[in-house]
Amino acid sequence: MSEEKIILNIGGIKYETLRSTLTAQPVTLLGTMFRDRNEFIKNSVNGNEYFFDRNGKAFYYIMEFYRTGKLLWSTEIKEPQVTYQQLKEELDYFQINKLNIFSSLASETATNTIDRFISNFEQLIISHYINFDNQIFLTVSNNQLSVDNAYNNQLDSCLSQFKRCAFDILNNMEKQIEKHLVENFSEIELKWSCQRKTSNYPYHIPFFDIVITFSSPVEKLLKFKNSQANIVFVQTPINSPVEKIILNVGGKKYETFQSTLAAQPGTLLGAMFQDRNKCLRHPINGNEYFFDRNSEAFYYIMEFYRTGKLTWPTESGKVTCKQLEEELDYFQIPFNKSTILCSSAIETVRNNVNKLILGFEELIIRCCNYLRNNIDLEIRRDGVYIIDNKPNNGQQDLQKFCLSKFTFSNAISTLNSMEKLIGDHLVKQFSGLGLTWKFERNQRNQQRNQCNTYINISFSFKNIYKTFK
Repeated sequence: MSEEKIILNIGGIKYETLRSTLTAQPVTLLGTMFRDRNEFIKNSVNGNEYFFDRNGKAFYYIMEFYRTGKLLWSTEIKEPQVTYQQLKEELDYFQINKLNIFSSLASETATNTIDRFISNFEQLIISHYINFDNQIFLTVSNNQLSVDNAYNNQLDSCLSQFKRCAFDILNNMEKQIEKHLVENFSEIELKWSCQRKTSNYPYHIPFFDIVITFSSPVEKLLKFKNSQANIVFVQTPINSPVEKIILNVGGKKYETFQSTLAAQPGTLLGAMFQDRNKCLRHPINGNEYFFDRNSEAFYYIMEFYRTGKLTWPTESGKVTCKQLEEELDYFQIPFNKSTILCSSAIETVRNNVNKLILGFEELIIRCCNYLRNNIDLEIRRDGVYIIDNKPNNGQQDLQKFCLSKFTFSNAISTLNSMEKLIGDHLVKQFSGLGLTWKFERNQRNQQRNQCNTYINISFSFKNIYKTFK
């Protein structure tokens, strides 16, 4: 028999949960209110919906407390929607004993800072990896955190928010961080070197010098196969009587097919929606099934069922990596974080290469529209530009096209590292035109790895002229 679903309308924002979730905290207002013997004190506005004229945004944290037993609160200054005072007022109203949970709130906040620091380290590694930069040099002191990056100085921004506490974290748990990163990036052979040093007289300030190295994606890209993808896609004929399923997760509804879920029989939903287990399913409304879980994190789980791939959220988003791991455990989805991180990074590199290849293919075809058989390009950090000292047919249109197709994150580093693969592909793809590809890099500043890079693409219309009828 399915549990009773409760809709809590808090100042116009609706939260959906189960009665048992609320009564698991019996000494709180909602825990007391939804015990069976207290039916008379509830004030239903519409069936199983109950209205409270309180702060709907602050209640997000209270609802998560009922679901997880932990009180979390965003301390980000840039998110002033819920202040500390507002949170305390709502806790008082809903009769949640602050004495028991505020020390845990402080501990959880500190733990979350460490988690975010490590997760941002992971993002920094991935950012360098997809830029084909396989070395990271960091200097961390009590008041400074700097990343020496030859490609993009903005890549250290993900760690800059921790510059006041990074030294303390490393000072206390450098070995744990090393172990975590080496294990999670084992597939790209990550190596970690961290040395504690002291600056010269007169200040004698302690600092850490960190060097992180890992393999380049160039070789791995050519033989990469997505080791995550183990989903079996079921082709559904049009107009077939396939049952559509509505998954109501914490009040947010996701729609899918039963076959999409059943294709992963080793997971909770995959087993639940096997035909043989129909008697075990308890819909709340026709084909709608309710789960009292984190609705935002379920987005990543639903994408896994649809694509066979797991992606990891960034720590700047609404869902933390820790929250996603908890939801993956609940829905019984096996995962290897190292595989997810590394294969996702390789997939990003592959997508960047494909995007460049498609751009060059279209550029060549557009050149043919103007019967232009030679094009010189200069590669800059902000895109690819046509070099043409003499006015030429179609130059303005082609330049506009280049800026629209080649100005994207990682485009230049991808092209500099994968130009042979891209050039070989184009020569083969346009063999009928006798295409040639020339790539030249003139180093300007060895220390900062700055250079002028040029491409010449040329081809011939002779065969077309000869065979034209």
